Amino acid sequence: MPRITTAPASHTTWDRLGAAAGAAYVLLILVGSGLSSGNGQDAHPSGAKDLADFSSSVGVADKVGFTMEFLGFLVFTFFLGWLVHALRARGGAAAWLGGAAGIAGAITLAVKVSSVMPMAAGRLDHAELSPTTARVLTDMNAAAFVLTFLTFGTFLLACGLAILASGFLGRVAGWTAVVLGVLAVALTLLTNVDPANTNPMPFLAGLLWVLVISVRLAWKGPRVVTAEPVGSRVAVAA
Repeated sequence: MPRITTAPASHTTWDRLGAAAGAAYVLLILVGSGLSSGNGQDAHPSGAKDLADFSSSVGVADKVGFTMEFLGFLVFTFFLGWLVHALRARGGAAAWLGGAAGIAGAITLAVKVSSVMPMAAGRLDHAELSPTTARVLTDMNAAAFVLTFLTFGTFLLACGLAILASGFLGRVAGWTAVVLGVLAVALTLLTNVDPANTNPMPFLAGLLWVLVISVRLAWKGPRVVTAEPVGSRVAVAA
């Protein structure tokens, strides 16, 4: 029978850094989001509240939070690059599934980075904005955030299928990603990508999944499946 090990000799320091970048991404965006003004409140507040948030976004905590979130997006590119390379090295179905995960992850990053533009404009011009304009800018950011539930869910789904096809990690990790990916896509589509009513829990659980596998991969590396030597099978049969 195939033998599974968890400490590949080829798992270098660079591999560990690439894997650990996933955990860094999750921690940066969660902590940064917590520091930024207006987060964690009503999903669709009034225009006056949005304008007040833009006006108060000049504080040190908000600037630090904004910087941490943006750094998180940049760090994710290193994790994504390493993960796709590692999955494609498995060959077979894992290769093209890893490529699909890379495309979905890249689109997620593109949407997230572009969502910064309306918020940056609102912070720059807050003194000249009306409550209505402030609300539109905030809703643009929220719509982009919810749109990433679809692309991030596709990333999770492709990763989970690649893991199951290759033995890159255990079956629990693979099936968890598949389930979370399907839920993220399905729930978002059911609400027609509504920024105010889409359930974010599959997305947040997906972030936790990335955190867990990132730490696991940085610590032990991916699983390696090696075939049992032919001589051993002959000896056992004899």
